Amino acid sequence: MPPPQESNSIVEKTGEILSSIGSHLADAKEAVTQIVVREYKVVKKAIKKKLAKKKPALKKQAKKVIKKVAKKAAPKKAAKKSAPKRAPSKKPVSKVVRKVKKAAKKSTSKGKRK
Repeated sequence: MPPPQESNSIVEKTGEILSSIGSHLADAKEAVTQIVVREYKVVKKAIKKKLAKKKPALKKQAKKVIKKVAKKAAPKKAAKKSAPKRAPSKKPVSKVVRKVKKAAKKSTSKGKRK
């Protein structure tokens, strides 16, 4: 067992270390709290500014809509006639039809060679 004086000094050093850790934690907590409060104020101001900008825009837009409704509708112009439709041209031959025709040609040409 260590002598009583050494154990007292170890206990004292341990206490000092723990108290310094506690004071550092308290300081850090205080700093974080201050930063959060500052940021909260900044964000709150920014939101107020954005809301203040949006409100007048909505009012102006509503007035424009009312003015448009109040005006009489302009007479509609006659629609332009579209160009006359052309007769449908030959439809493109599908791949399957091409293959069938090719196969038929091959089979008939083989028969002639024999």
